[in-house]
Amino acid sequence: MGVSDEIFLRIGVRSGGCSGNSYDAVLDDNMQEVDDVYYTEDKLRIVSDKVSSTYLDGLTIDFSDDLIEPGFRLTNANAKGSCGCGSSFSTGDAPNVETSFSV
Repeated sequence: MGVSDEIFLRIGVRSGGCSGNSYDAVLDDNMQEVDDVYYTEDKLRIVSDKVSSTYLDGLTIDFSDDLIEPGFRLTNANAKGSCGCGSSFSTGDAPNVETSFSV
């Protein structure tokens, strides 16, 4: 089963969770007018809408295939706090409008 060259990883931030903001990550193939590509390497593209990207400045994305907690791990330099389970975060400050991601 192959993945289309049009597929990309969309990362966003939505209001919700104990700390106020939650990540939203999905595979998508529909670029919107408000989207920008923030990272490209080979066939991997990471896309975010302009509003979410302000909360994601300096975001580091890592993948772990360990047996305890496999999956993506997001480390957000803007996060000032998070809930006990780690599924939501707060920034405490107005977001930065210059953005960069690293993988």
